[in-house]
Amino acid sequence: MNENPNLHLNQPIKRYMTGLDGLRAISVLAVIAYHLHLRWAEGGLLGVEIFFVLSGYLITDQILFEWRTRSGFSIVKFWIRRMRRLLPAMIFMLTAVALWLLITDFSRLQALGGHFVSSLFYVNNWYLIFHHVSYF
Repeated sequence: MNENPNLHLNQPIKRYMTGLDGLRAISVLAVIAYHLHLRWAEGGLLGVEIFFVLSGYLITDQILFEWRTRSGFSIVKFWIRRMRRLLPAMIFMLTAVALWLLITDFSRLQALGGHFVSSLFYVNNWYLIFHHVSYF
């Protein structure tokens, strides 16, 4: 056997786990099935909890990796990276929904204005709480 047993020590550690993407996809599909009121998916709302737990694990892993490799962690840089990744998709979706409502149901767009603004600033849950709106 010609293989050097120490060869793998010089290669970067692969941190990406494809199985976690599969689990995320399944949890998203479960939530969609729940919202479509499919009888067999009554527990589909558990997909939200799975997604949150998985996100917490991945974010913690990212923070610890940065802490070890850069001898510290910057919360500002962390939030900038998150915003660069998440805001474009959210802004696109909010714009698309607003345009759709502008064309099809302007009164609904006016009624949801606070939801759009609070979503943009990541405080929609607080908006719903202060306006006594139940998720269910």
